[in-house]
Amino acid sequence: MKLPLTALLFAASLGSAKALSLQEIQAKAAQINQLVDENLTKQKIQPHASVSDEVFVRRIYLDIAGRIPTLKETSDFLADSASDKRAKLIQTLLDSDGYTQNFFNYWADILRLRSQLAVGNSQPAGAAYANWLRQALDDNMPYDQMVRAMVTADGKTYENGAVGFYLRDYNMPLDNMAVTTQVFLGTSMVCAQCHNHPFDKWTQMDYYQLAAHTYGMTGTNGLSNPMLASLFGSGYGPKSGKGKKTPATAKLASLLPPGVERKDMGRAMSEILRPLRYNTVLDQTDRRTLALPHDYQYSDAKPKSVVSPMIPASFSKDGKIVKEGTQPVDAYAQWMTSKDNPRFTTVIANRLWKKAMGMGLIEPVDEITDSTVPSNPKLMTYLEQTLKELNYDMKAYLSLIFNSAAYQRVAHPQDVELGEVYHFPGPLLRRMSAEQIWDSMVTLYKPSPDTPSIEAQIERDSAVRRVEWLDRSLNALAPQELAKATAAIALKQKQLAESVRNAQQKLTEATKAKDEDAIREAKRVISNQRRDLDKAAEEIVYSAGFKKFAQLAKEGKLDEQVKNPVFAKEIETAIRGKEGADLSLDEALSIYNRGLRSRLTEQQKLRLKRDAETLKANTKPELALLKSWESYRDSTMLRSADLRSPAPNGHFLREFGQSDRELVENANDDATVGQALMLLNGRTFTTLLNPYTIVSRSLKKAETAEDTIDRIYLSLFSRKATAEEKQVLLPVVGDNAAQGKGDALWVALNTRQFYFIQ
Repeated sequence: MKLPLTALLFAASLGSAKALSLQEIQAKAAQINQLVDENLTKQKIQPHASVSDEVFVRRIYLDIAGRIPTLKETSDFLADSASDKRAKLIQTLLDSDGYTQNFFNYWADILRLRSQLAVGNSQPAGAAYANWLRQALDDNMPYDQMVRAMVTADGKTYENGAVGFYLRDYNMPLDNMAVTTQVFLGTSMVCAQCHNHPFDKWTQMDYYQLAAHTYGMTGTNGLSNPMLASLFGSGYGPKSGKGKKTPATAKLASLLPPGVERKDMGRAMSEILRPLRYNTVLDQTDRRTLALPHDYQYSDAKPKSVVSPMIPASFSKDGKIVKEGTQPVDAYAQWMTSKDNPRFTTVIANRLWKKAMGMGLIEPVDEITDSTVPSNPKLMTYLEQTLKELNYDMKAYLSLIFNSAAYQRVAHPQDVELGEVYHFPGPLLRRMSAEQIWDSMVTLYKPSPDTPSIEAQIERDSAVRRVEWLDRSLNALAPQELAKATAAIALKQKQLAESVRNAQQKLTEATKAKDEDAIREAKRVISNQRRDLDKAAEEIVYSAGFKKFAQLAKEGKLDEQVKNPVFAKEIETAIRGKEGADLSLDEALSIYNRGLRSRLTEQQKLRLKRDAETLKANTKPELALLKSWESYRDSTMLRSADLRSPAPNGHFLREFGQSDRELVENANDDATVGQALMLLNGRTFTTLLNPYTIVSRSLKKAETAEDTIDRIYLSLFSRKATAEEKQVLLPVVGDNAAQGKGDALWVALNTRQFYFIQ
């Protein structure tokens, strides 16, 4: 998956034949420098000086890996005398897990990716989407391919995690179109959803013509088996008139037991499908057409007229109609990501320039109009052309920027006022994002801070695996078996409904009588209705389907019914884990997850033993403290990309401005009183002084007060303290005891210097 670090090559992955040598990277970076410097000369602006190695190493780790470097990483870089050490470090970081962790946060903010997606807060959809995005970044999927994969995504979450792109705006295709054009075409068209844009060229017809391409990308909560769907009237099944009888409905009627009607079966099926909701996107263009709103007020069409998919002339000069035999969404994706579409390349070239330099050549990055002029038009043109030549290899493109002298200059310390043109004498001085601050704290806490959390990966995989096993178990049932199970759920619903009615009556009577025990019992019956229904669906429907798989596995015939070899292997592994006993779906999942966790458990045991030896934790109290610390570290101090996204209210990340993922790039870097209080009293900082953290271990080795101060500064700022800084902190460190070391660390952490990318 990763490229060799010694090759000094940046290969555009997934079929791109072009690779850049170090010399080519430097030549293209030099061209960037020339275009920047020509513009600075024209504007009579002096470029900033080059940064020192100390500033560079901290900046490049924050910009690529999303965190400060460790003390060892800083020391190794500063001790390296090679002339090309900066270029080597850039490549190493771009090829690291830190890149994936950092840029996952970047794209999650742009794509509004949440751990729980859609209206129903689908955890499997969020987990699958996150896994897909991580893998795309890890594989260095070219940007145009990444966008096409999202825009054309359909199927199940467990088959194609990119469907999260549509599930994020579950069945809100017009809203999704506004976000799509904003993110990928840098165009704000949202106003045109309701009327002609008052300040731009977009008409309401333009908006609907574009939206018609993806209007058929529909989320569905129905059955995914066409045969079952046609029988039960949901999912993939063909449409029929309301109340119209078909051979399938007639067959279903013949399967109903006494006391159960077809409408009862529909309600029961809704309950059965509840755990599978918000996990499927279908391209149903042949079943869905987009019509203009009833209040459409323009002369080019009548209200409620059907709109055909078309790229408006505003985008393509002459307007492009979908060719016969081509799915509209495919034609739309190909047009959008084409090298002939200038907006597409301009937007991503400008976004990544801003990611590295702190500001775009075009601002705002997602409100481009025909009259927009970049701050440096020649540079913008060069960056666009270069990105096309690289076949949208984002890592290779970023390497050119990071290797340029323009990037490696002293940061510009003044704010750029709204409307002011910035010409890049150096990158902007920026405050760290909430994720960068948190991940830098993680770096001070534990070794190998870029390593993804195995536990977090298991949690995501388990959510996706569960919905897959449920769906496959349901589809394993024959129509007669599913009808029988659904009828049983329908009867269960009636029984529970009667119990609830009785409980409500008892609650009323108990309330009047002020009988607290009776009130609690009645409320328990009412509140448990949902749990009891879910349990019944699990036992009656899903377990029945899963046991068919289990039986086939025991007989060695699983491959006759399961075409997915990975799924088949997982089921067989679970069966072997519980020989000779009936196996429920949840039990099988537990066995599957235990197998995944065994690797983690062994790693934890080995690490605990190694740390105990290193830290001389020999007594029972010392071992208990170390074990408690490692548990906290491994469950709480995870990289931000491995935490719930967005973090819950009150968490460090949210307090420091993490995006709520409601709007595109919605993070906030303003300082607040809450942040100050968290810096003063928050557990994240106080626990940092635990004797087992990486920074505490380093300070413990300091033999003098001056050595302590240098270790603090190298750990936090990638440089040694100046004489003036040492003079201020020496009284704080005192006799170099643990208390003095902790106080000096706390003081340094609370300086503005720590929170800015210089």
